[in-house]
Amino acid sequence: PEDAWQRSDSYMKAFLAEAKLLVNRSIEAVYAEYGVGISQDGSITLTEEQWINRAKFAPLLVKETVRQGGGGSWTTKQSMEGSARRLIHHIMTGDTFKLVLGGHSAAAGHGAGFNQSYIIEAGHVLEPVFAHLGVEFRSYNFAQGGMGTIQQALAGMDLRGKETDWIMWDSKMTERPGYLNNFFLRQALISGNRSPVLMGDGVDLTGFHDVAGASVAAQGNGWIPVTVSEEQVKEVPWAAQYLQCAPGATANCPGHAYTAGCWVEREDFKPQARQEPIVGGQASWHPGNRVHKRRGRMIALIILQTLDYALDKWETVAAEGGGYPIAEEHWHVTDYYKSIREKAKEVGGCFGNNWRIGQKRHLLEEEQADEDDPYHRNLDGEDDFWPPRLCNLPLQGRSLWGPRHNPVETSLLSIMRPNQMGDIDPLIKTNAYMSPPCYSPPDRPAPWTVPPETEPFAPLIGGSRRLTVDEDGQHQHQLRSQVDESPTPGEATKVDSAVEGNRQVPILRNYVAKRVLAEGDAVEEDAKKSEAADKDAIVPGLGLQVHWGRPGVCDGSSHSWCDKVCSSACLMGGAQDNRGMVCFDGLSGWLVFDVKNVKHGFIGARMEAWRKAENVPTTAGWKEVNNGGRGNYDKRGRKRKLHKEHQRQMMEEGIEQMKYEIEEDIKFFKEGGDSTNTTRRLGGGQSCGIGGDYTFQFAINGEIVSWNQAEFCKHYTRLNYNLDVIKFLDDEKKTGDFELAMRMTNGGRGKVMCITHLYWS
Repeated sequence: PEDAWQRSDSYMKAFLAEAKLLVNRSIEAVYAEYGVGISQDGSITLTEEQWINRAKFAPLLVKETVRQGGGGSWTTKQSMEGSARRLIHHIMTGDTFKLVLGGHSAAAGHGAGFNQSYIIEAGHVLEPVFAHLGVEFRSYNFAQGGMGTIQQALAGMDLRGKETDWIMWDSKMTERPGYLNNFFLRQALISGNRSPVLMGDGVDLTGFHDVAGASVAAQGNGWIPVTVSEEQVKEVPWAAQYLQCAPGATANCPGHAYTAGCWVEREDFKPQARQEPIVGGQASWHPGNRVHKRRGRMIALIILQTLDYALDKWETVAAEGGGYPIAEEHWHVTDYYKSIREKAKEVGGCFGNNWRIGQKRHLLEEEQADEDDPYHRNLDGEDDFWPPRLCNLPLQGRSLWGPRHNPVETSLLSIMRPNQMGDIDPLIKTNAYMSPPCYSPPDRPAPWTVPPETEPFAPLIGGSRRLTVDEDGQHQHQLRSQVDESPTPGEATKVDSAVEGNRQVPILRNYVAKRVLAEGDAVEEDAKKSEAADKDAIVPGLGLQVHWGRPGVCDGSSHSWCDKVCSSACLMGGAQDNRGMVCFDGLSGWLVFDVKNVKHGFIGARMEAWRKAENVPTTAGWKEVNNGGRGNYDKRGRKRKLHKEHQRQMMEEGIEQMKYEIEEDIKFFKEGGDSTNTTRRLGGGQSCGIGGDYTFQFAINGEIVSWNQAEFCKHYTRLNYNLDVIKFLDDEKKTGDFELAMRMTNGGRGKVMCITHLYWS
């Protein structure tokens, strides 16, 4: 419109001038946290040594090519131009900006606390700055302990967010081959609605930059003030204290590595459970919260300096091109994203025929293979592989693992067909994710996060409600008391918040919200109908077991409110690692999914064939499929109450078991893959089921395929540690909407199968 702020010459000049000052102040605030910042009013004077250290603190090298030499953080001229286009577009339109991380336990913040993990720390600095520019910024940490990233990437960007603008891979410990990080980044470019800026720890980004034209960057390390003694450290800036001990130092730096606690007292709530003094997960390979903060600040500086370049370019283009608004060729992004998406398919380095169907071990596990294992077969000569064509297909997926983007919409349960009683989970009457938390947000500011008032704190600069420096300390004190609260998007420019940030999320197609039968409800008529029905009819069973995992909203952001249960001993730990699943045994009946919009003829899943009867407590005591058509809906009075209490207890125990398995998987990688002491770790890709034969059946649009245990094992394929998959459909000619059903037969309660992820394209 003619009266739009983007057209106003006077407004735009003032806005860009103030925006650049804001960005500069935020950059200087990060420098000041480590003792080398300078103020815009000239009140701080650095010594010659400080100037030298400042130059070494966080230099950003803008290179001509990816392979050009130079240490520290870097990007390229091409990347700066592409990022400037993106940033100008987002400010012009009031769009969102999402920074995403995928990785392992160290990246997830184990030992440091989720909200102190480095990608979230970057967001603490950047979010308020972008808010003043009318952009809703969010950082997301989708790292998962004891795993890599391929189980997420096989779902394209559904689990990581299709609107991602900047994505980082950090999983060297769990994903060593280069084709795994290549697949992670490739899917980021081709499966989302945007083609994000790419970063990676030790990743070769050359092809994505040179061939696809993608923007790339890398975070390096710089100078850090050293700690020498317990007396000297008092003079070291708060953020740098004990971060790096000098050779021969008498101070105990390792003793101060982990300072993140589990609770800050508040007047409105007292925890029922005793709170631990510090967050769990400390390990030599898990950096403490001080290291995470430092790394997060380095990433924030890369983005801030890129934003500063974008604002400069905006001014320059306007001055050279006749004012505001600037020409669309400088900020429209549709063709830019499309070009990258199409050219990304020409980039090499993704997997080929790496995984034969039926392969049971992967990477270092091969070295420990027991040749007497009947399921360890040499499949040379067989030509069926996990399809390499997936590298260049935009994939989709749903899961019960987390954290994940939009956890309700991307839940495996969102495509799971309800049973005849209208239930996804026959054990509960409402969505378990929506279980009320023990207390309400936000958490109180923590002393391990917010420095003393005499120290600089970068998030406060952008968090100021004005674009000018406050004249006294009252405003700073007020902000410190509200540091965890988010600023109002669009405030500086009066741009409405992005629709995505305020939308109502559907609750699992309303299926899970439906009731179970209340006490005294009649079930005889439905039971008779069920018993009279064809037992082979593909209808959802009454004995399916949903393992929800952590309750709450676990969306990978610092704005989530995840696992705030009264029994927690670390309510502010913030861990979001989640391993939910749907399990079924020989009495459970059919599990049915509606898989929509299959364009390239592929459907696959991550399955767990090594689970036991205890993972399906729903069918305890049953003698026949679906309990003769009654399920557990006929329980009354005290029996029903006891059943509910038992199921609740089993759900809590399941969450604790999930946490234990995550920690065991983390230890596996650090111990160099020594799996000899556990059947589960290798059993996930070895046993194809525990003891005895069974029949696994699946059906696509009603056509049933039956495999006994040996046949199932021939199709059960290991892609990476604890990542075992089944390919249900691989035919490019088959497209459209599909019904996928699966069940166990001929095994009773002792033969269990679980599904955690479903993938398609």
